[in-house]
Amino acid sequence: MARIFDLPDTAPSPFNLGVDHVLKLLHRIAPLDVWMLTRIEDNEQIVVRADDHGYGIQAGTAFDWGNSFCIRMLAERGPRIAPDVQQVPAYQEALAAQPEPPAIGSYIGFPVQDREYEMYGVLCAMNPEPISADIEAQSEQIQAAVTVIESLIRQRRQIDELEREREALRLEAYNDALTGTYNRRGWLLALSAEEQRCQDHSLPAGLVAIDLDNLKTVNDQEGHDAGDRLIKAAGQALRDASREIDIVARLGGDEFGVLLPETPADHLPGIANRLRAALQEAGVSASIGYACRTVSGSLPEAQTSADAAMYADKRQRRGTPGP
Repeated sequence: MARIFDLPDTAPSPFNLGVDHVLKLLHRIAPLDVWMLTRIEDNEQIVVRADDHGYGIQAGTAFDWGNSFCIRMLAERGPRIAPDVQQVPAYQEALAAQPEPPAIGSYIGFPVQDREYEMYGVLCAMNPEPISADIEAQSEQIQAAVTVIESLIRQRRQIDELEREREALRLEAYNDALTGTYNRRGWLLALSAEEQRCQDHSLPAGLVAIDLDNLKTVNDQEGHDAGDRLIKAAGQALRDASREIDIVARLGGDEFGVLLPETPADHLPGIANRLRAALQEAGVSASIGYACRTVSGSLPEAQTSADAAMYADKRQRRGTPGP
């Protein structure tokens, strides 16, 4: 059963306007009750944009990916165009696996490719009743629509890259003098800008929270200059191990954060391991936690979750129980 979250939709972006136009055209070509552009994240199929005429589906609706028609279509267990899903055992299986299955009599699904992550998601449609088999003749037009959407995705990435470059110039005034990373004010500005992109385009994003171990001991035993060298080494290691679009910031005396735009949840463990290895190579011991922005949440909420995970890591490394 779908879950629906209220995602703010302010002035439509060129990407949203373009996709909405394509979905409306598709509804004219193949008048199913709902046409959707969806992306896949952490076993959920999340609706990016929708043209709905009966199901009540909107941007931010999330479906169970494992019990979807689309995952079976991609595995070639069912056709891309199914005028009558009763004739497709795999799609009947998907409905039977859901405790409260929606009324689906016909289905269309076409994969959408993304240059960076290979598969972006699925352009799909459904209708409560079966439709005429003549709809299969529209396959080429639907595939042409997929090509247009893939072009819009590439264009959106280019626009996002330009926006981030402009933001980086603005954030130069908010650098931490010791580490060359952003300071807390720069972090908050970057977080706000990325949160808006996530809201506009239903994008994933990750956060990593880092707290250096034993900085107080170093300051007490070796002096503050040694502590500063440790902090500087940590900042350099984190910058070197991060992508160009990532945001690295020093949030406090021994606290750092890394913002990971357009990063799905399943990428985060590997990224955290890479950051930890980079710190260790620089001679820095640190506790690390991470979290992904959820479709129902926000980047500030993800930061709170990442902080909690970081403190849990610190307790585990010290061998002390939690609260």
